[in-house]
This record gives sequence, C-alpha cells and structure tokens, in this order.
Amino acid sequence: MSDYTSIDDSQSFSSHDILFLGATDQERRVEQGAGITVLVFVSLTLLFSIINTHKSGAHLMLGFIITGFALCLGHLLRAWRNGDLDPKFKYFILAQTVLLTLLCIIANIYFWQ
Repeated sequence: MSDYTSIDDSQSFSSHDILFLGATDQERRVEQGAGITVLVFVSLTLLFSIINTHKSGAHLMLGFIITGFALCLGHLLRAWRNGDLDPKFKYFILAQTVLLTLLCIIANIYFWQ
C-alpha cells in the first residue's frame, strides 16, 4: 500500500468552467443565454413537429431526431463541465450548437411551408 500516489487535480481539463468565455458574471450570462436560446429553438421545433403531424409522419420523426441531437449536445456539455473532455472539443461543441440551431430553423420552415 505504500505505492499509492495521490492524483494531482490541478492539471485536469476542468480548469475552464466556462466553455467559450472567461469567468466573469457577464460572460456566464452570455453562455447561459445562448444555451437557453438553443433550448427554446429545440423545444419549439419539437412542439411544431407534433402540431404538424397530421400533414406527414415525417414531421414527428424529424422533431425526435432534432431532440436526439440536442440530448447529445447536452451530454457533451455536461462532460465538458466535468472535465472529461479534451479542450479541443470546445470547437466541436460550438459547431454542433450552431448546426443544431440552423437545423431547427430549417425544420420550422419545412413544417410551416
């Protein structure tokens, strides 16, 4: 048991609590605002896909697929905050956030066409 060495947590990836910005309150609010915006887009897209199911069953499937992408993004964000991801995943998370927002906009245009 004398071979036990403690783990140094000072060099873990979780040294950046905020994903893209600094650690000030204003920057945290910006990140949370962006997250809420994406959540609203995904929620409205799912709601509109359910409303427009009478046109085609594909609308409901598209709403569920977008919700699945949002759940994957949420899992990545949780892993980032826990420090389980390499810092280079930051740009992947940013790209997925932008693409998910664009996908929601395009899906809503398709639903209401």
